[in-house]
Amino acid sequence: MKTITKISGSLLLSVFVLASMSFLLKPDYSKSAVEFKIKNAGIGVDGSFKTFETSIDYNEAAAAPSSIKATITVESINTGIEARDKHLRKDDFFDAEKYPKITFESTKIFKVTNGFTAEGKLTIKGVTKDITIPFTYAGNAQGGVFEGAVTLNRLDYGVGGKSMTMGDDVDVKLKVTAAK
Repeated sequence: MKTITKISGSLLLSVFVLASMSFLLKPDYSKSAVEFKIKNAGIGVDGSFKTFETSIDYNEAAAAPSSIKATITVESINTGIEARDKHLRKDDFFDAEKYPKITFESTKIFKVTNGFTAEGKLTIKGVTKDITIPFTYAGNAQGGVFEGAVTLNRLDYGVGGKSMTMGDDVDVKLKVTAAK
């Protein structure tokens, strides 16, 4: 019985020690961005989502994030042309009324030669796919800047249909400035 008590006590202490090494970083949205670029009629069209939330659980012992969650408000899409933005919010593209949020939740984060890789689930228009996002982190346990990029095929998520003029691939750039 004493052995079980000692093991339980050790496990509980280990959980408290590991939990104390992990904390949430608070994003500074005024210095953060979710941007995208897609070809339309051979010309690159830039845009962004102005409203998003990010939760980054940072593991101080590993000097790396242990999890990342992000939610983007579809209604906040901005390409600089309001008529185009309204069209992108309609059901044939993002269907913002039915699917108001785009979400990403990491399932695994690991170090690689040039930074980190987050594997996780991306959901757009009710379609969830496994994706991998390479990113860098410039900073320390007190905070810094996360930057990543990924190319997505819009058709995988039912965003728009086949088009002779619009590209299928969308380049997405992410920048999150966060502090302890």
